[in-house]
Amino acid sequence: MSFTTATSTTRRAFNVLALTASVMFAGLAAGAATAGEIVPANMEAYKVAATAKKPIIMHVHATWCPYCAKQNPVIEQLMKEPEFKDVVVFKIDFDADKALVEQLGVKMQSTLIAAKGPLEIDRVTGITDKEQIRQFIRKAL
Repeated sequence: MSFTTATSTTRRAFNVLALTASVMFAGLAAGAATAGEIVPANMEAYKVAATAKKPIIMHVHATWCPYCAKQNPVIEQLMKEPEFKDVVVFKIDFDADKALVEQLGVKMQSTLIAAKGPLEIDRVTGITDKEQIRQFIRKAL
């Protein structure tokens, strides 16, 4: 199942993400995300990527999710391709990062959110086909 939404509420959530979620990530390591890298949800790394207007993919996943299990290796493969060298993928755990998931308006695991810097471009849920994921990530470029 696949669908997309682009609501102003969600866009606002991205714009205020740095302010309202910083407490949630205060205890995490504060390393900057590098291009083409997949990193856990980390507020400092997000701020660096968003300020630099890097292409960002947020992957909301769950360990028990069969769609997520199919998405993970595809995303890992795609991030190794030169075309996506500037993309930063943030992994958001659907169960552990509930406050962030709610703030982003995510209703289901296996959701991918494409953003350019702090601005959300598009989102999709449940796609597992490599070519569809490739096309979706290109939206953030």
